[in-house]
Amino acid sequence: MDWSTRVRTFLLTGFAVMVAAVSSASVEAQQGSVGGIVVSQSTGQPLAGASIELVGTNRGTMTNNEGRFLLTGVTGEATLRVTMIGYHSQTVSAQPGVADLRIELAESAIELDRVVVTGTAGGQTARALGNTVTSVNAADVVEKAPVSTVTELLNGRAAGVTIIQTTGMLGGGSRVRIRGAGSFSLSNEPLVYVDGVRVNNSQATGPISQAFGSRPISRWNDINPEDIESIEIIKGPAAATLYGTEASNGVIQIITKRGTAGAPRFNFSMKQGAQWWNPEDQLWVNYGEVDGEIQSIDIVELENERLKNCERGPDDFFTKCPVASIWRTGHLQNYDLSVSGGSDRIRYFASGGLENSTGVERENKRKMYNGRLNITATPWDAVEVTGSIGYVTGRTDLSWEAGGGGPTWTTYYAQPQRLNTPQRGFYSWTPEMYWEAADTWQDVDRTTLSFGITHRPFPWLNHRLNLGRDVTREEDVEIQYNDPRWLEISSSADIGYKEMWSRQIAYTTADYAANLTFDLNQDLNSVTSFGGQLYRRDYAHVYAYGENFPVPGLSGIEATTQNRVNSESKVENVTLGAFIQQQFGWKNRLFLTGALRADDNSAFGEDFDLVTYPKVSASWVISEEPFFNFGAVNTLKLRAAYGESGQQPDAFVALRTFDPAPGPGGSGTVTPLNLGNPDLGPERGKEFEVGFDAALFGDRLGIEATYYNQRTTDAILLREIAPSTGFSGTQYVNAGEIANSGFELLIRGEPWRTDRHSLEMSFNVATNSNEVKSLGDVTDENFISAGTFMRHQIGTEVGAWYGRKVVSAEMDGSGNITQALCEDVNGGTIDCASAPAVYLGRQVPKFEGGFNTTLTLFDRVRLFGQMDFKTGFHKLDGNFRVRCVLFIMCRENFYPTEFPATTIAEIRNAYESGMIKPADFAKLREVSISYLVPQQYAARIGASDLSITLAARNLATWTKFPGLEPESVFNGGSRGGHSLWEQNTLPQLKQFVATLNVTF
Repeated sequence: MDWSTRVRTFLLTGFAVMVAAVSSASVEAQQGSVGGIVVSQSTGQPLAGASIELVGTNRGTMTNNEGRFLLTGVTGEATLRVTMIGYHSQTVSAQPGVADLRIELAESAIELDRVVVTGTAGGQTARALGNTVTSVNAADVVEKAPVSTVTELLNGRAAGVTIIQTTGMLGGGSRVRIRGAGSFSLSNEPLVYVDGVRVNNSQATGPISQAFGSRPISRWNDINPEDIESIEIIKGPAAATLYGTEASNGVIQIITKRGTAGAPRFNFSMKQGAQWWNPEDQLWVNYGEVDGEIQSIDIVELENERLKNCERGPDDFFTKCPVASIWRTGHLQNYDLSVSGGSDRIRYFASGGLENSTGVERENKRKMYNGRLNITATPWDAVEVTGSIGYVTGRTDLSWEAGGGGPTWTTYYAQPQRLNTPQRGFYSWTPEMYWEAADTWQDVDRTTLSFGITHRPFPWLNHRLNLGRDVTREEDVEIQYNDPRWLEISSSADIGYKEMWSRQIAYTTADYAANLTFDLNQDLNSVTSFGGQLYRRDYAHVYAYGENFPVPGLSGIEATTQNRVNSESKVENVTLGAFIQQQFGWKNRLFLTGALRADDNSAFGEDFDLVTYPKVSASWVISEEPFFNFGAVNTLKLRAAYGESGQQPDAFVALRTFDPAPGPGGSGTVTPLNLGNPDLGPERGKEFEVGFDAALFGDRLGIEATYYNQRTTDAILLREIAPSTGFSGTQYVNAGEIANSGFELLIRGEPWRTDRHSLEMSFNVATNSNEVKSLGDVTDENFISAGTFMRHQIGTEVGAWYGRKVVSAEMDGSGNITQALCEDVNGGTIDCASAPAVYLGRQVPKFEGGFNTTLTLFDRVRLFGQMDFKTGFHKLDGNFRVRCVLFIMCRENFYPTEFPATTIAEIRNAYESGMIKPADFAKLREVSISYLVPQQYAARIGASDLSITLAARNLATWTKFPGLEPESVFNGGSRGGHSLWEQNTLPQLKQFVATLNVTF
């Protein structure tokens, strides 16, 4: 039995066991129980999903869809603590046997009493935190917005979290950055946890494209948003100290759904939709010279006409007539089924889902299966046990857009010179040839396991242990088949090749923490926390390549006859850390916290000792002081924090390594490869943040504001080494320094609210200033190259755009440039022929934000919309570069007098200012309308709830970016790391999705 079969068997067995256990638990005697209903204070409507905690124990439950709850086995007077996102907490007392409690929760613009798990030594109320933790109510977002991935769920909802879209291709991922770029050579990605277990968050996977190593698929896509309850985000070292070495880019904790006490409740969700784009409106006309005449080609219009009018002969084999339009309307479909229930002693949530969708490119499709089983058990009042298993498997078929060619490449750069050829005007192969002769795909099989136990043996002691493992198996394949029928178009089409990458990435987590809580006197409370963590990452990679299939029909690498290559590698990385933290709380409104963490990592140099990271923070709920009386301000919390965390070097770069090589007489030997650096340590992030949280006007308006100032010291760079060492090339050293600072603001409110109607609005905005402060002694210049047209230069941003910038130009009547002046380094002008590279712009947006609004009418109709924006950044228009500079097929190349002289000078001399342009944009990202069917009608099909949602995505874009799309860029690779480089990628697609949600 293979691994995937064992996992599926485990899921089914576990599900059956849980249903049997809960069915038994649901018939427990009601003697000694406490139950009731939780409602909104303002509307009286039941609140589903409110948390009920039996104070002093690990026991608790959640309200069901009717807002009801039941706790059994209660002895003596019970103290219940009721909390819910968006509401003030409430503490009530009840005697055993009371089943009709009515608990009213008042709406809250800020949530001081919500329990935060990310960045703390244990669950802690938000009032005690000196740093900001952004929470996203994922369950609420998924219910009303057309999101299909975690990154779509985060976009525009968390200030300071930048989502960089990559491609409109189905299965394509996004890049995530928090508070700018803090590293030159290491990852700028945040850590990701699911239910306390570190997971694989690779943002660029899949077959390596010919287009600069871009990898389109993100592991973020493996997590089903339907399974997520909430997401917590800590944004930098000030909050990430307890996560230690690896956490300086921030931490995102994904918390999945848990069951609620009660009879089993089934929920079924079906999504059907479409995605499309309008190339007729967005693509350009290309030009070329044919027989001494300038001709143009609008390949999309031409192919559409051919499709209507062309009659195919029996021997055409796709060379004379198109078989279909270049792009189609893709079909989106998702099916999810979940069941939850249990008692207050044991609760469960089980789900399964299927995504079976097609993209706008004919070979692009995605078929994925996912499943999850979560169990929460409280066998004794002092013990809570949680277990979780998530599984996903399936295939993503990619277009050759991912491989650097494909329908996008051949269409974007169509040429009139090829109109009367078998290529029908397309630049390379026809679309049919790409569809027929080549395939690219990724198979994935991923399992995430977590186990946790929390023990409260005494009122003053609680401790917990989390164990988990996340294992991802990827197989990426790119294949071109042997097909001699294509020889008329390509002389190499009958050769073929196959390239395969097989990877296994495993993350192991062991995390222990304990809290000692004492009341030092009536007003002063002390919480001492300590713990330790072990994180391990194992990476195994096998690569194989071969070309020239001798006859058609073969597809295995073993069948190739030329240039067969294979390789294998394994990497292990281990972090072992420990921390201690002390917090004092005065009258539950003033909190001071100090912590220290120590880490060792296997990638540190052998002479580098343990690294330590300090943390201090303060939180003051000043509105609860007797002297505070500021009318409209209901709640005001002031906070400040300073903390440090780090990021370890890549594996092996600190070690002296050698490369195997053949020796004399066929014997084996080695040659010097990497000098290594025994003193190499982690990059160190240091951050100070200060801010406030306020609720105003009777909790109708909430404001969260934060200023942060962050430094990365000991940033890792490459330094040239002397040939006398016996090693050539470079050495990794801790040398650089990077500064990030900015302001984050979240405003949310409910300006209109009645018993049956409400209007909720939120607005968030964030700024980021990024600057290279030092490059150490790695260069005699004030910059080092960061890639094509990019520099890390002191005084400007990490990976900033640099190139020659045309300021003015003169053109004669024939379209010849007679003089072109460019900017010099002092802000003056200089002849462009000798001009230096100057600053052209930053790549990470300087300003970004989102506006979200929800209008509810008659408690049944809900209208939702989101608009987001990003400004203050530049992007390289690679399509312009290829068409106008390299392939000479723009109108500007043939009719120069129609255009500004500066534009023609930029094109003819390949000046970078012509390719790198401001990419500011705003998008109408999401709109939806939902209708909750009255229960009397839902009951006719046996349902307790029935809702229908119609939603759309990416309906409108406002931008001055002259290229195809201000968002889509390469993902990973030499031009997709720091770089925002658009070329040969699909734009973001318009989507329409209808959702049916039924609860039984």
